[in-house]
Amino acid sequence: MKQAEGHKLGCVLYHEWVNKTNPGETLEFLDKLELLFDDGRLVFGTSENGEAICLYPAYDAESARLRLLHEFGGKIDIRSDDMSSNALWEIATGRRLESVEIAREKNGTYRNDCLMLDFEGERLEIRLGMDGLIVEPFEDV
Repeated sequence: MKQAEGHKLGCVLYHEWVNKTNPGETLEFLDKLELLFDDGRLVFGTSENGEAICLYPAYDAESARLRLLHEFGGKIDIRSDDMSSNALWEIATGRRLESVEIAREKNGTYRNDCLMLDFEGERLEIRLGMDGLIVEPFEDV
């Protein structure tokens, strides 16, 4: 993650699971967050047990999509969307990533379910939700 610091964010992709098991109720959640920089990329997702945020350096969305379609008979798919112009990400797109920080608890341990990205003063928090990743503006409370 530290290798991305100092590089400019060019594009943000959300790779969302789309569960079409029940035709009247489509369930979507953010499975992978892909940040494309002028020199490399970072792909964040949840661990297999859903308890930590992990880095996936070799993630291939199309292979993951084909695997899921096959495994679940077409009922679960992956949709990839460019979120660079979304209001949340447009403040960071085109800016340099100054730091990646992991939340530290009062007892000195570090959390594995939350991290913060600082894009030249615009700070975004990535954390685990009930169904995948959640990205929000960071608010220092």
